[in-house]
Amino acid sequence: MSDKKINSAEIDTSKVSAIKEGSDGEVITENPEKDNEKLLTQEQFETALKERLERERRKILKEAQERIEKERQEAERLAKLSAEEKEKELIKKTEDEIREREQQVAIRENRIEAVELFQKSGVPVELVSYVIDVDKDKTLENADNFIKKYKESVSKTVAEQLKGVAPKDLKSETKEPVKVVTSF
Repeated sequence: MSDKKINSAEIDTSKVSAIKEGSDGEVITENPEKDNEKLLTQEQFETALKERLERERRKILKEAQERIEKERQEAERLAKLSAEEKEKELIKKTEDEIREREQQVAIRENRIEAVELFQKSGVPVELVSYVIDVDKDKTLENADNFIKKYKESVSKTVAEQLKGVAPKDLKSETKEPVKVVTSF
């Protein structure tokens, strides 16, 4: 340790942390600025982490068991049906899956078209998700309306920011200010 003496007036006590050693060897710091902050020992942290992991594990197991039970009930229900009813159920399930996939493909195709439209119009592509629909015509209509409103909003904002009087031309003899006219 240094034998240098410190004048108590030189110490800013609001930023000084007091360091103590706890009964189990943990280091406890006391900082007036961080009174609300809770410090944990390694054991406390590990215990809290184990509890959290155990809760998540139980939650995942419960969800998996629910899915298994649901599938088992569905299998039992199908086992009770006649061959003709099973075939109808299978056809219905397949049709539903096909319909869902067709909708997903339609949405992807509509997204691509809307992105192209946004790029041609100079509208940020990140905003395309606000106009996507399963129906192609509805998507294009939404995109056109969005682009129109976006451009109106941008031109209005730019006009508002450019509002005012043009700078004076020091070379000209006229003393009257010229009004700035903007159009987009």
